[in-house]
Amino acid sequence: MRPLRKLSLLALGATALLAGFFLSDLAVKMGGTPLQFSPILTVLIFCGAVVLAIFGQAVKRLRDGKPSWMQLAKAPIVALVAQASAVWSALFLGYLLSQLILAFQLRHAEIAGSFAGNTIALALVNLALLVVALRVESWCIIDDGDDDSPGANVAPGGVNPASP
Repeated sequence: MRPLRKLSLLALGATALLAGFFLSDLAVKMGGTPLQFSPILTVLIFCGAVVLAIFGQAVKRLRDGKPSWMQLAKAPIVALVAQASAVWSALFLGYLLSQLILAFQLRHAEIAGSFAGNTIALALVNLALLVVALRVESWCIIDDGDDDSPGANVAPGGVNPASP
């Protein structure tokens, strides 16, 4: 599994920002309201970031050879969840920034204050999830070493395929 590129995450966030702004602006111009999120979602995403950090620490301890409750077979799942969280968080963060721009444009409306407050809180938690996910992903990267020495590619069971 290759690590995520920061530029691709930035491109995903920018795409979500543009699409979210234009679609939400169109909905408001047609008489609708921006999509509002419950504060419970902020708490749930924060809890998800904490759980991901705990699992990431367990993988880091396992990789460093320290005792850990994490099993070796489940470590790639943590890496996969970290990557998925980073992608989702980048997309959602772009969308939330588009909603903040929209809230600034609608600042004269009654709903703008609470809408902006909830959106800012949710954006900050998503930013924290993005940072945690990228950090956990970096902990899950295994350096193979890519040595070309004959003893480096030992097959399971101790048999060296390079030996005559």
